[in-house]
Amino acid sequence: MIRRSLIILVSVAASALLPTAALADFGIVPGSLTISAHNSDGTLDGLASSHPDSFTLHFELNTEANGHTEGGRLRNVLVKLPPGLVGNPNAVPACSLPSFENEECPPETQVGVLRPTIYGTGQLGGPVYNLVPPPGVATEIGFERVEFVSQQFASVLSEEGYGVEVSALDLPLEISAVTETIWGVPAKREHDRERGIAAFDGSENKPEASTAPVLPYLTLPATCDAAPKATIEIDSVREPTHYLSYTTELQDAGGNPSPLIGCDAVPFTPAATLKPTTAAASTATGFNYKLKLPEQNLLNPAEGVISETEPRQATIKLPLGMTVNPSMAVGIGVCTEAQFASEQIDTASGAGCPESSKIGDISAQTPVIDEQIEGAMYLATPYANPAKTLVAAYIVARARERGVLIKQFGRIDLDPSTGQITATFDGLPPLPYSGLQVTLREGSRAPLVTPALCGRYVSEAGFTPFSAPGGESKVVESAFQIERGVDNGPCPAGGLPPFAPSLTAGTINNAAGHYSPLYLRIERQDGEQEITGFATQLPPGLSGNLTGVPFCDPAAIQRAREQTGGEAEASPACPQASKIGHTIAEAGVGGILAQAQGNLYLSGPFEGAPFSIVSVTAAKVGPFDLGTVVVHLPLNIDPVTAQVSIPSGPADQIPHILKGVVIHLRAIDAWIDRSSFTLNPTSCQTLSLNSTVDGAGADVASAADDTTATVHDRFQAAECANLGFKPSFKASTSAKTSRKNGASLKVKLTYPSAPQGSQANIRAVKVDLPKQLPSRLTTLQQACTSAQFEADPAGCPAASRVGEAVAFTPILPVPLAGPAYFVSHGGAKFPELILVLQGYGVTIDLHGETFISKAGITSSTFHSVPDQPVTSFELTLPQGPNSALAANGNLCASSLKMPTQFNGQNGAIVKQSTPISVSGCPKKKAKHKAKKSGRAGGAHGASAPGKKK
Repeated sequence: MIRRSLIILVSVAASALLPTAALADFGIVPGSLTISAHNSDGTLDGLASSHPDSFTLHFELNTEANGHTEGGRLRNVLVKLPPGLVGNPNAVPACSLPSFENEECPPETQVGVLRPTIYGTGQLGGPVYNLVPPPGVATEIGFERVEFVSQQFASVLSEEGYGVEVSALDLPLEISAVTETIWGVPAKREHDRERGIAAFDGSENKPEASTAPVLPYLTLPATCDAAPKATIEIDSVREPTHYLSYTTELQDAGGNPSPLIGCDAVPFTPAATLKPTTAAASTATGFNYKLKLPEQNLLNPAEGVISETEPRQATIKLPLGMTVNPSMAVGIGVCTEAQFASEQIDTASGAGCPESSKIGDISAQTPVIDEQIEGAMYLATPYANPAKTLVAAYIVARARERGVLIKQFGRIDLDPSTGQITATFDGLPPLPYSGLQVTLREGSRAPLVTPALCGRYVSEAGFTPFSAPGGESKVVESAFQIERGVDNGPCPAGGLPPFAPSLTAGTINNAAGHYSPLYLRIERQDGEQEITGFATQLPPGLSGNLTGVPFCDPAAIQRAREQTGGEAEASPACPQASKIGHTIAEAGVGGILAQAQGNLYLSGPFEGAPFSIVSVTAAKVGPFDLGTVVVHLPLNIDPVTAQVSIPSGPADQIPHILKGVVIHLRAIDAWIDRSSFTLNPTSCQTLSLNSTVDGAGADVASAADDTTATVHDRFQAAECANLGFKPSFKASTSAKTSRKNGASLKVKLTYPSAPQGSQANIRAVKVDLPKQLPSRLTTLQQACTSAQFEADPAGCPAASRVGEAVAFTPILPVPLAGPAYFVSHGGAKFPELILVLQGYGVTIDLHGETFISKAGITSSTFHSVPDQPVTSFELTLPQGPNSALAANGNLCASSLKMPTQFNGQNGAIVKQSTPISVSGCPKKKAKHKAKKSGRAGGAHGASAPGKKK
C-alpha cells in the first residue's frame, strides 16, 4: 500500500509539472467510443433480455505525439448505461474494502476485466471485483493493479429513465484509453482464463476457477425499438467539472447501430391482485394492489436463459361502482411538482412531498439488492401536474442504504359519466423486481368508496412490457366480493339500494307573524341512493318579503355557471343585494364529510314560475375544485293558498357526478336567513313542510332505477293568542240606480298600522248584502264557465266581468289588482265571485261562494283567504249593463246594513253590522215650526212629526 501510494503521488506530481503552454483539444477520439455485447464464442449477442457472455465499453482519448493526452489528464469518467441494462451484484460474492485494498479479493468476486492504457506504462490488464458498496451506493466494482486503482460506483438515475450510471472519480494516473469488460455470468468456466491477478501479471500461477454459483450478473435491455445507447461524460484536471458528453449505440459486426432482437420471445407473466380493504358496500375503503413478477431468472443457473421483463406501463381500471371518496379531501394536502422534483435519496420524510399529501404506502422487493424499497404515494396538485388532471399521484420510494430512488408519476382519469377510475403509471423503472405492493389508506378519509350493491366485482390491470414494440398489453383480471351492507348490515335487497331520506325544517323563531330565518335539511344515510333532486312545498302562510330585493339576472347566472369554485368564492356573479341565504352540501361516506358552501339568490321568472331561487355552490373542498354548481329552482305561488313550492325539476337537478367525481351527497342544508325576509304564518294550526326527494340507483349513469321518496316535517307557529285582530271594514254604494244599470257597491278593508307580528291575517270573510241590493240574475246567467276560467280568464265573456279589486301587501313592491268574475261550476247552484289579483308576476284567485236565500238576500263567503299580510283591500262592483247587483227601491229611503264576519288565522272572530253609506241622496229639507193661529191645536191641525202627508 505504501509503495502504491508513493507511485501515485509521484505520478500526480509529474503530471502537474508538464508544460502548459497551449491547451490542446481534450476529448475522445471520434469513432473510438463503442459498446458491444458478445457470446462466449465471440459472436455479437443481440438478444433482448439475455445474459451476454461479456459487455464491453471502449474509448480512446486524443493524444499528442509524445503520448500525453491532449488538453490535460483525464479526471472523472461518468458512464450512463442504457436503461434496462442492469447488473445483479448478488450473483457473486462481494469483496470487502479492506481485502480489496490489500489485493486479497477472492476469485469468485471477480465480475470482469479492465484494460486501461497509461502514459509511460502502456496497457495494463486486471480483474474487476464486485465490492461491498458503501451506504448510499447501489453497487461498487473495483480494479486494482499496483500502479492503478479505480473504484467505480453504480447508481440508479431515477430522473433519466432509471438507467444505471457508473462513475470513476479522481483517476490517479494519465490514461489515454480504456477497455472495460463486464461478464454476463461471472462464474462460467469460460472466464477462468482471465480470472485473478495471475492471469495478467505473467506469473506462473494458473488462473483459478470460481466457486460461486453460475448465476447471471448482467442482463441486456428488453426493448427492441432502438439500439441501446450509452453516454460517457469526462472532464480533465485542467478544466474540472467542465464535462464533455459523448453518446454511442450498440453496434453490429459492421459497426452500425444494432437494435436488440427477439423481443417477441421475452417472457412476461405478471400476476396481480386488486381489492378494497373492506367487503362492505357503500363504505370508505383503502385499497391493496399487489403485483407479482417472477424472479426474472436471475437466480436460475441455466445458461442461455432469457429473463422475464418488467412492465413499462401499468394501467389499473377499477370496476364500475367503485368511486373516489369526496371525504378524502377533508384536511388533505398536496404535493407540488416542485416538491416532487426536490425528492432525493437523502431527502427527509416530509421535506419534499408533505406528509399531509400522503395517501398510501408502497414497497417493492428486488433480487439485485438486499434492501426492500419502501416509500409512499402522494396526492399531486390538481391540474398542476404533468397530466393536468384533477386527480393524480406521485410515488416516491427508496432503498436508502443502496442509494436507489424511485420517483413515479401516476395519471388518474375519472369517467365523467360513471365515475369509473383508471390509473396509469407510465415510464416504470426497467429494474428487476419480484413484487410490488401499494396500499391506499383506510379510515373515514379513505380515498375510495366501495360499490353500492353486493356481488362480484372485477378490476383490470393492463401491463405493457418493455419487450412490446407496439405497446401491446397483457390484461390481468382480479376479482373481489362485496359481501355485506353498511356497518355489517344486510346487503341491499332486489339489486337496488334503499332510499329513506329525512327532512328537518322549520323557522328558528316560530312566533306567529314574525320574521325568522328558515332552515331546511335533506339527509340520507350511507348505502342509500344518491340524492339528485327534490321538490318542496312550504306550509301555508310561510312566505318571504320580496320588497326591496333585486333579482339575480340571467346573465349573472350564466357567469356563475362558467366560474370555477374558487372564482365563485372570491367574486360571486350574483349581486350581494339579491342574496337571501346560504347552503352547505355535505358529501362523502363515513363519519367525516366534505363540505361545500354556497349562496342562495332571489331571481325572476323561470320555467313559468314568477320567481326562482338560484343556488350557487363553490364545489371546492380542500385542493379539489370541481367548478361551480348552479341549481336554478322555480318558485311557484299557489293562486288559491299563496303557498310557495319548488316543483320537481329535470333529472339530475342536483348533479351527482362532477368531473368524474361521484359526489355521494349525504345532506343539503339551506338557510333562508336574509334579515326581515322569511315570514311565519299567523295560524297556529299543525302544518307540515313536505319534500319529494329524487334518488339515483346503483347505476349513477342511468335513470332506469331511480326512485323518489316523500318526506315531511311538522311545522307549527306559536303564540297566536298574542296577535291582535282588528280589521276595519267600510262599504258604500250610490243612490243613482236604475233597472238598466243596476246598483254599485264598494268595500274597503284596512289593517291598523302596527308592527309586523302583532296582527293576525284574515282566514275567512262572510258578508250578507241587504235585501235592497240583491244579486242581478241576468248577470249571473252570463257567468264564465269554470273550464274557460281555468284555461284563461281573459277569454271569459265580458258580461261575466263584474268588478275590480286591489290589495296592498307589505311583502310585494307593487299592489295586486285585477278583475272580478262570476264563474259557474257545473253542479253549483250559483256562480262564484272570483277576484283575480295580479302583480309582480303573482296571481292570487280569491274565491267567494255566492248564495241567494229564498228571501232574496245574497251572501258571499270567502272560505279560504291566504295567510298573508294585507294593509288594505278594495273591491268595486260598479253599475252598468252587467252589474253584479240590482236595487230594490230607493236606497236613500232606509238605512243599509251588511252583516259581516271576519275570521282571523289565529281563530279570532269579528262580527259587525257594517253600515253601507249611500252617496248621491238628496239633502233632507229643514223642518219649520208652525205659526201660532191663536187657536189651540187639535185633530184638524198640522200632521204628526216625522210622517209624510
